[in-house]
Amino acid sequence: MTRKDSSTKKAHRSSWKKGVKVNGAILTESELIEQLDADLKQIGKPQPAMLDQKAEQPIKKMKSKNLFSKGKRRQPQPASAKVSDHELLEGAVQAASDAATDEQKLNQAQTDNQTLVKGSIWLSAGNIISRLLGAAFILPWLAMLGVNANRSNALFSQGYTIYGILLAVATFGFPSAISKVLAQLMAKKDWIETRRLTRQSLWVGVILGLVFGLLLYVGAPFLSNGNPNVIPVLHSLAPAVLIFPLMSMMRGVFQGHQLMHISAISDIVEQIARIVYLLVMTIVVLNLNPNNWVGAVVQATFAAFIGALFSMVVLLWGWIKYRATIMPPAPKSKGSENKILSMVGHILRESWPFVVIGSATNLFLFVDQYTFFNIMRTFFNYSSDQLQIDFALFSANPNKLIMIVISFAISIATTALPLLSGSKEGQEPGVIQRQLDQVLRLSTLVLLPSALGMFAVADPLYKLFYTIDETSQAGIYLLQFSTIMTIVFSFFMLLSLVLQALSETKIVMYAFGLGLVIKIILQLPLVYAFQGLGALLASTIGMGISVAWMLIYLQKHYQVGLTNISADLGHSFWSSVVMAVVAYLSIWVMQTYIFVVDTKLHVALETGVGVIVGAVVLVLLYAHYGLADNLLGSRFAKFIPVKKAKVKIKD
Repeated sequence: MTRKDSSTKKAHRSSWKKGVKVNGAILTESELIEQLDADLKQIGKPQPAMLDQKAEQPIKKMKSKNLFSKGKRRQPQPASAKVSDHELLEGAVQAASDAATDEQKLNQAQTDNQTLVKGSIWLSAGNIISRLLGAAFILPWLAMLGVNANRSNALFSQGYTIYGILLAVATFGFPSAISKVLAQLMAKKDWIETRRLTRQSLWVGVILGLVFGLLLYVGAPFLSNGNPNVIPVLHSLAPAVLIFPLMSMMRGVFQGHQLMHISAISDIVEQIARIVYLLVMTIVVLNLNPNNWVGAVVQATFAAFIGALFSMVVLLWGWIKYRATIMPPAPKSKGSENKILSMVGHILRESWPFVVIGSATNLFLFVDQYTFFNIMRTFFNYSSDQLQIDFALFSANPNKLIMIVISFAISIATTALPLLSGSKEGQEPGVIQRQLDQVLRLSTLVLLPSALGMFAVADPLYKLFYTIDETSQAGIYLLQFSTIMTIVFSFFMLLSLVLQALSETKIVMYAFGLGLVIKIILQLPLVYAFQGLGALLASTIGMGISVAWMLIYLQKHYQVGLTNISADLGHSFWSSVVMAVVAYLSIWVMQTYIFVVDTKLHVALETGVGVIVGAVVLVLLYAHYGLADNLLGSRFAKFIPVKKAKVKIKD
């Protein structure tokens, strides 16, 4: 041994005697050994069972490997192999480091599931409450309009379909695109680009609001489809388009930082303000002129702008409260502002597929709106008023109710978007597959009972929201079919957003384009044969082919599909069927023996009892099959930490 080696070894011994810095604390040699021994003992402890079976296989392998390494390290060394204290402690430090890394991997899947469930709960709550409020205003609003109710709802729907498409172009893609890009930048810990993207997104929102608001106002006569009543409705919606892009940008920033509750609260406040203004102004207009139902619709659509203003107040409050998170401190970079155009281009490239897919439902409605009237006038001799009523029965009326179910899929996909984008950026195929399985599992557990449950209570539900007259039975049948179509539409929204999060834009656009073309081809023969039902059939077939195409692609390239969750899918389906049958029978008994005459009070009680009975049956069946464990954690108890995690994020 040379003198240099001897001096180096003495220096190492001296440093161990003085202590070693571990996690910010100085530990002596004996303290470090005790700490390492305690860390190594943690390896053998059982982990919480929150992962699916596929995720448990690599976990078991990691544990076996660690336990083997642990036993191997504790084997006595041969007498000939003299190991210094320094080398022993270095091995122990490495063992503890390996254990900590593996434990971090074990807990990552659990954390992702909790984030997905927690974020989905917030966004689902916001979307569902918003949709319920949006549907609830129909009750007093249509009651005030009386005999003009169906025509008013048809006019409202025609204006909102055009507005929805423009709004999707101006807003929908940006929350998802910003959320995705922010997740990628944060995965790289690129705080400079994070701040720049946030700041420039707001400017893009302001510019787009001005452009599309002006476009809607000027283009209203060309978009009216020959109906003069549509023009003032579109004019009243232009101010909402002016402010929505900026609001959308802010929501995208919050979602990118997993602050889902801010978006949810702003959504709820928006709906409350909108409905209050809508109802008050409808009373004022009808008191001045009871026959001015067009004026009432105009005020109802202008209420979207009032709701947007109140939503902006909530978003500004959240921006101030979470400014340190949204705009993380970062060193200034000279010339960064010169990249505005490139950053805007990046946002647009990321967002345009979201724009198309975000307006997918409205584009299918758009086809109905601009073909149904012409097809019916060509082959049938119906008056314009009758066609407006028929349009309301198959399109306007069911759409307000089924969007409650579709909002589940959008919420789950929006929550999964940053998780999947971050995993894709980190090149983690195993993590992506696990997350995709969890997204599909969570979706089926929620969407199937929601759609089949609405099918079961469709009779009293339709009569509760809409007028009880000679058109009610046709409206009920169309609502029941629409709930089946909702399952297809929901999975389309879910899969398209998931694939875009994985940067699989081409397959999404191809699938959507194929479905839309099939819808257009089938529209004429099916509407001729089945009238309003034919339009729904064309939409279901077209969208169903799009869903099948995306599922095949996921199975081929990511080894993810419905077969991966076949057991849970089967249990969820049969649980939902049993729930729907029990709910339907309970309503039938009440209609046959208790509430023989249909009144608003009677159908409200029937709907409430059907929903409660069905929910109880579903919870019991889910608990029996263990599906609640997959959804919320083991025996519901794991759901409590998710709520606590929410408090940590707020702080």
